[in-house]
Amino acid sequence: MLFNQILIDEDIDSIETRVVHEKDLEPTHLQWLLGTDGNSPRSVGISPAYSQSGGMPALACALDTRVLIIKFHSSRPYRDGAAGSGTVPRNVERRNLLEYEFLCHPLCTFYAFDLANIALSLLQHFHLCLTDAIDIQSALRIPDRSVLLSVQSVIADACPIFSENIDRAFENMTYHSSKHKDLSDLVQRAWLCSYIGRYDFEAIKDKFYKAPKVDTAKFSQYVGHLLHRIDYNIYLTMSPQQGIECSTKTGV
Repeated sequence: MLFNQILIDEDIDSIETRVVHEKDLEPTHLQWLLGTDGNSPRSVGISPAYSQSGGMPALACALDTRVLIIKFHSSRPYRDGAAGSGTVPRNVERRNLLEYEFLCHPLCTFYAFDLANIALSLLQHFHLCLTDAIDIQSALRIPDRSVLLSVQSVIADACPIFSENIDRAFENMTYHSSKHKDLSDLVQRAWLCSYIGRYDFEAIKDKFYKAPKVDTAKFSQYVGHLLHRIDYNIYLTMSPQQGIECSTKTGV
């Protein structure tokens, strides 16, 4: 599928989008997304679509003008909040592929708005770790975590911003179907995250370089249990030892 970028007033090639269910995920899907230059760092944008019940049935992953939407089996976290899928997945091999060859790829840095919710969903619902990931609002120090203000702080006066389109794209993040009309906002969100992550302006690059990185692979199961009980955006940047010290002090 092809989508026209509608969030900023810049001439961007059509966004090519592919949709794959996790049970059908193959290395070729990830190779298409990441490109052929295997030794170069990549700035990948990610954005979720949520179900009415709070699950995450789809995750859009963007690099430049390529977007891969990965659909997941429905699953629920354990009742005690421990990390992992509520049921043993039928596609362990493909989830391992997704984690080792993409979500924890040593040359990939991930950019997202409200990253904590995504990282927590991947960890608790699918037992998937995410490494070297940056929360855009935190890195840019946006006080009210506004997506629109984040975009404005990056692009400034380089080009006009379609603020109404940005607000609409992030207003309703519910997943409906894999039809073109229902995927448009999801594709736009993921593309925007990648665009911001790759933005070639030294001051912005420096902020992202200095930003704390999220790495859920470092969290023990005990730490995962605590995640859903305190401020995710603060906790995700802590080391496991800092998390334990925090829980001792706060009583959670």
